[in-house]
Amino acid sequence: MTTHDARLRDTCALVTGAARGIGAATAELFHAHGATVYLCDVDDELGNSVAAKLGARAHYRHLDVTEESQWTRVTTEMAERGHPMRILVNSAGAASKASIMQTSVAELRRMIDLNLVGTFLGLQAAGAAMTTGGSVVNLSSLRGVLATAELGAYGASKFGVRALSRVAALEFAESNIRVNAVCPGSIDTAITAGADFADDDMDAYVKSIPLQRRGMPHEVAKAILFLASDDSSYVTGTDLMIDGGTSAGARTPKRPTQS
Repeated sequence: MTTHDARLRDTCALVTGAARGIGAATAELFHAHGATVYLCDVDDELGNSVAAKLGARAHYRHLDVTEESQWTRVTTEMAERGHPMRILVNSAGAASKASIMQTSVAELRRMIDLNLVGTFLGLQAAGAAMTTGGSVVNLSSLRGVLATAELGAYGASKFGVRALSRVAALEFAESNIRVNAVCPGSIDTAITAGADFADDDMDAYVKSIPLQRRGMPHEVAKAILFLASDDSSYVTGTDLMIDGGTSAGARTPKRPTQS
Protein backbone atom coordinates (compact mmCIF):
# COMPACT_ATOMS: atom_id res chain seq x y z
CA MET A 1 0.00 0.00 0.00
CA THR A 2 1.28 3.47 -0.86
CA THR A 3 1.74 5.89 2.02
CA HIS A 4 -0.58 8.84 1.40
CA ASP A 5 0.47 10.82 4.47
CA ALA A 6 2.15 10.23 7.80
CA ARG A 7 -0.60 11.15 10.22
CA LEU A 8 0.45 8.27 12.52
CA ARG A 9 4.20 8.86 12.33
CA ASP A 10 5.96 8.34 15.70
CA THR A 11 2.85 6.54 16.94
CA CYS A 12 2.71 2.95 18.11
CA ALA A 13 -0.48 0.91 17.66
CA LEU A 14 -1.54 -2.51 18.85
CA VAL A 15 -4.14 -4.27 16.71
CA THR A 16 -5.73 -7.53 17.86
CA GLY A 17 -7.20 -10.02 15.43
CA ALA A 18 -4.61 -8.69 12.99
CA ALA A 19 -3.99 -11.91 11.04
CA ARG A 20 -7.02 -11.48 8.78
CA GLY A 21 -10.11 -9.46 7.93
CA ILE A 22 -10.69 -6.05 9.47
CA GLY A 23 -7.74 -6.39 11.85
CA ALA A 24 -5.28 -7.09 9.04
CA ALA A 25 -6.70 -4.27 6.89
CA THR A 26 -6.39 -1.87 9.83
CA ALA A 27 -2.81 -2.87 10.59
CA GLU A 28 -1.90 -2.39 6.93
CA LEU A 29 -3.52 1.06 6.77
CA PHE A 30 -1.93 2.20 10.03
CA HIS A 31 1.46 1.05 8.76
CA ALA A 32 0.94 2.93 5.50
CA HIS A 33 0.28 6.08 7.50
CA GLY A 34 3.57 5.82 9.39
CA ALA A 35 2.70 3.92 12.57
CA THR A 36 4.76 1.25 14.25
CA VAL A 37 2.24 -1.58 14.44
CA TYR A 38 2.12 -4.60 16.72
CA LEU A 39 -0.06 -7.17 15.00
CA CYS A 40 -1.52 -9.55 17.58
CA ASP A 41 -3.43 -12.77 17.03
CA VAL A 42 -3.44 -16.47 17.93
CA ASP A 43 -2.80 -17.59 14.35
CA ASP A 44 0.98 -17.26 14.49
CA GLU A 45 1.69 -18.47 10.96
CA LEU A 46 -0.72 -16.09 9.28
CA GLY A 47 0.05 -13.21 11.64
CA ASN A 48 3.78 -13.49 11.02
CA SER A 49 3.10 -13.59 7.29
CA VAL A 50 1.06 -10.38 7.37
CA ALA A 51 3.71 -8.60 9.44
CA ALA A 52 6.50 -9.80 7.14
CA LYS A 53 4.69 -8.42 4.09
CA LEU A 54 4.42 -5.01 5.76
CA GLY A 55 8.12 -5.02 6.63
CA ALA A 56 9.82 -2.47 8.88
CA ARG A 57 7.74 -1.08 11.77
CA ALA A 58 5.48 -4.18 11.77
CA HIS A 59 5.86 -6.68 14.59
CA TYR A 60 3.80 -9.81 15.17
CA ARG A 61 3.14 -11.05 18.70
CA HIS A 62 1.02 -13.95 19.90
CA LEU A 63 -1.85 -12.66 22.04
CA ASP A 64 -4.88 -14.52 23.32
CA VAL A 65 -7.07 -11.56 24.24
CA THR A 66 -8.86 -13.56 26.95
CA GLU A 67 -5.62 -14.01 28.94
CA GLU A 68 -4.71 -11.04 31.13
CA SER A 69 -1.07 -12.15 31.51
CA GLN A 70 -0.58 -12.08 27.74
CA TRP A 71 -1.79 -8.49 27.53
CA THR A 72 0.74 -7.58 30.24
CA ARG A 73 3.54 -9.40 28.43
CA VAL A 74 2.94 -7.67 25.09
CA THR A 75 2.39 -4.14 26.41
CA THR A 76 5.40 -4.42 28.73
CA GLU A 77 7.58 -5.50 25.81
CA MET A 78 6.31 -2.62 23.71
CA ALA A 79 7.26 -0.11 26.41
CA GLU A 80 10.67 -1.70 26.94
CA ARG A 81 11.39 -1.48 23.20
CA GLY A 82 10.55 2.24 23.19
CA HIS A 83 7.17 1.65 21.56
CA PRO A 84 4.62 2.71 24.20
CA MET A 85 1.09 1.99 23.05
CA ARG A 86 -0.78 5.08 21.89
CA ILE A 87 -3.48 3.37 19.83
CA LEU A 88 -5.36 0.15 20.54
CA VAL A 89 -7.77 -1.51 18.15
CA ASN A 90 -9.74 -4.33 19.76
CA SER A 91 -10.58 -6.25 16.58
CA ALA A 92 -10.22 -9.86 17.74
CA GLY A 93 -13.55 -11.64 17.83
CA ALA A 94 -15.76 -14.38 16.47
CA ALA A 95 -19.39 -15.01 15.59
CA SER A 96 -21.71 -17.96 15.88
CA LYS A 97 -25.25 -18.34 14.62
CA ALA A 98 -27.95 -20.33 16.41
CA SER A 99 -31.28 -19.73 18.07
CA ILE A 100 -31.34 -19.17 21.81
CA MET A 101 -32.79 -22.66 22.32
CA GLN A 102 -29.97 -24.18 20.27
CA THR A 103 -27.15 -22.19 21.86
CA SER A 104 -25.23 -24.01 24.56
CA VAL A 105 -24.08 -22.24 27.70
CA ALA A 106 -20.53 -23.09 26.67
CA GLU A 107 -20.98 -21.29 23.34
CA LEU A 108 -22.55 -18.27 25.03
CA ARG A 109 -19.58 -18.08 27.37
CA ARG A 110 -17.15 -18.43 24.45
CA MET A 111 -18.73 -15.46 22.68
CA ILE A 112 -18.75 -13.33 25.83
CA ASP A 113 -15.19 -14.31 26.73
CA LEU A 114 -13.68 -13.57 23.33
CA ASN A 115 -15.72 -10.58 22.19
CA LEU A 116 -16.47 -8.84 25.50
CA VAL A 117 -13.93 -9.98 28.10
CA GLY A 118 -11.17 -9.63 25.50
CA THR A 119 -12.24 -6.03 24.91
CA PHE A 120 -12.43 -5.40 28.66
CA LEU A 121 -8.87 -6.64 29.18
CA GLY A 122 -7.71 -4.52 26.25
CA LEU A 123 -9.26 -1.45 27.84
CA GLN A 124 -7.51 -2.19 31.11
CA ALA A 125 -4.21 -2.62 29.27
CA ALA A 126 -4.72 0.66 27.43
CA GLY A 127 -5.63 2.50 30.60
CA ALA A 128 -2.38 1.38 32.20
CA ALA A 129 -0.12 1.86 29.17
CA MET A 130 -1.37 5.15 27.70
CA THR A 131 0.19 7.39 30.33
CA THR A 132 0.26 10.41 28.01
CA GLY A 133 -3.09 9.80 26.32
CA GLY A 134 -4.18 7.86 23.31
CA SER A 135 -7.08 6.35 21.41
CA VAL A 136 -8.94 3.05 21.68
CA VAL A 137 -11.24 1.76 18.95
CA ASN A 138 -13.40 -1.22 19.84
CA LEU A 139 -15.08 -3.43 17.27
CA SER A 140 -18.76 -3.78 18.04
CA SER A 141 -21.21 -4.63 15.25
CA LEU A 142 -24.45 -3.70 13.60
CA ARG A 143 -25.70 -6.69 15.61
CA GLY A 144 -24.69 -4.81 18.74
CA VAL A 145 -27.23 -2.12 17.74
CA LEU A 146 -29.91 -3.98 15.83
CA ALA A 147 -31.04 -7.22 17.46
CA THR A 148 -31.05 -10.13 15.01
CA ALA A 149 -32.65 -13.55 15.33
CA GLU A 150 -30.19 -16.43 15.73
CA LEU A 151 -27.41 -14.10 16.79
CA GLY A 152 -28.25 -13.90 20.48
CA ALA A 153 -24.86 -14.82 21.94
CA TYR A 154 -22.94 -12.75 19.41
CA GLY A 155 -25.31 -9.81 19.70
CA ALA A 156 -25.19 -9.83 23.50
CA SER A 157 -21.41 -9.65 23.43
CA LYS A 158 -21.40 -6.81 20.90
CA PHE A 159 -24.08 -4.81 22.72
CA GLY A 160 -21.77 -5.16 25.72
CA VAL A 161 -18.81 -3.82 23.76
CA ARG A 162 -20.74 -0.63 23.07
CA ALA A 163 -21.58 -0.23 26.75
CA LEU A 164 -17.97 -0.80 27.82
CA SER A 165 -16.77 1.69 25.23
CA ARG A 166 -18.98 4.45 26.57
CA VAL A 167 -18.13 3.79 30.20
CA ALA A 168 -14.43 3.74 29.36
CA ALA A 169 -14.78 7.00 27.41
CA LEU A 170 -16.14 8.65 30.54
CA GLU A 171 -13.59 7.14 32.90
CA PHE A 172 -10.53 7.59 30.68
CA ALA A 173 -11.28 11.15 29.55
CA GLU A 174 -9.29 12.71 32.37
CA SER A 175 -6.26 10.73 31.15
CA ASN A 176 -6.76 12.08 27.61
CA ILE A 177 -7.61 8.63 26.29
CA ARG A 178 -10.44 8.61 23.79
CA VAL A 179 -12.58 5.48 23.40
CA ASN A 180 -14.96 4.84 20.52
CA ALA A 181 -16.66 1.88 18.89
CA VAL A 182 -17.26 1.02 15.26
CA CYS A 183 -20.26 -1.06 14.30
CA PRO A 184 -19.73 -2.79 10.96
CA GLY A 185 -22.65 -4.33 9.15
CA SER A 186 -22.20 -7.10 6.58
CA ILE A 187 -18.50 -7.08 5.74
CA ASP A 188 -16.91 -9.54 3.33
CA THR A 189 -14.70 -11.49 5.76
CA ALA A 190 -14.13 -15.13 6.65
CA ILE A 191 -16.55 -14.94 9.60
CA THR A 192 -19.70 -15.17 7.49
CA ALA A 193 -18.17 -17.92 5.35
CA GLY A 194 -18.50 -20.36 8.25
CA ALA A 195 -20.88 -23.30 8.40
CA ASP A 196 -23.23 -21.46 10.78
CA PHE A 197 -24.10 -19.02 7.98
CA ALA A 198 -24.35 -21.55 5.12
CA ASP A 199 -28.16 -21.44 4.91
CA ASP A 200 -28.38 -17.64 4.69
CA ASP A 201 -29.76 -16.19 1.45
CA MET A 202 -26.96 -13.70 0.96
CA ASP A 203 -28.38 -12.37 -2.32
CA ALA A 204 -31.65 -11.45 -0.62
CA TYR A 205 -29.79 -9.96 2.31
CA VAL A 206 -27.64 -7.76 0.09
CA LYS A 207 -30.78 -6.46 -1.61
CA SER A 208 -31.99 -5.28 1.81
CA ILE A 209 -28.89 -3.10 2.28
CA PRO A 210 -29.56 0.45 1.03
CA LEU A 211 -26.18 0.62 -0.74
CA GLN A 212 -26.95 -2.76 -2.34
CA ARG A 213 -23.59 -4.37 -1.50
CA ARG A 214 -21.52 -5.76 1.33
CA GLY A 215 -18.71 -3.72 2.81
CA MET A 216 -15.02 -4.50 2.53
CA PRO A 217 -12.48 -4.69 5.37
CA HIS A 218 -10.51 -1.70 4.07
CA GLU A 219 -13.64 0.46 4.30
CA VAL A 220 -13.94 -0.30 8.00
CA ALA A 221 -10.20 0.27 8.44
CA LYS A 222 -10.52 3.79 7.06
CA ALA A 223 -13.16 4.61 9.67
CA ILE A 224 -10.94 3.14 12.39
CA LEU A 225 -8.04 5.29 11.17
CA PHE A 226 -10.19 8.39 11.58
CA LEU A 227 -11.09 7.49 15.16
CA ALA A 228 -7.54 6.46 16.03
CA SER A 229 -5.88 9.61 14.68
CA ASP A 230 -5.96 13.22 15.79
CA ASP A 231 -8.47 13.90 13.01
CA SER A 232 -11.09 12.87 15.60
CA SER A 233 -9.47 14.65 18.56
CA TYR A 234 -12.84 15.80 19.96
CA VAL A 235 -14.65 12.50 19.43
CA THR A 236 -15.07 10.04 22.28
CA GLY A 237 -17.81 7.77 23.56
CA THR A 238 -19.50 7.36 20.20
CA ASP A 239 -20.59 4.49 17.94
CA LEU A 240 -19.82 4.79 14.24
CA MET A 241 -22.12 2.75 12.03
CA ILE A 242 -20.46 1.26 8.93
CA ASP A 243 -23.36 -0.69 7.50
CA GLY A 244 -24.32 0.67 4.10
CA GLY A 245 -27.36 2.36 5.63
CA THR A 246 -29.00 -0.71 7.18
CA SER A 247 -29.48 0.85 10.62
CA ALA A 248 -31.01 4.03 9.16
CA GLY A 249 -34.40 2.39 8.90
CA ALA A 250 -36.58 0.19 6.70
CA ARG A 251 -37.48 0.52 3.06
CA THR A 252 -40.74 -0.74 1.57
CA PRO A 253 -40.10 -3.50 -1.02
CA LYS A 254 -41.34 -2.65 -4.51
CA ARG A 255 -43.06 -4.94 -6.95
CA PRO A 256 -41.04 -5.89 -10.03
CA THR A 257 -41.64 -3.48 -12.87
CA GLN A 258 -43.31 -4.79 -16.03
CA SER A 259 -41.16 -4.54 -19.14
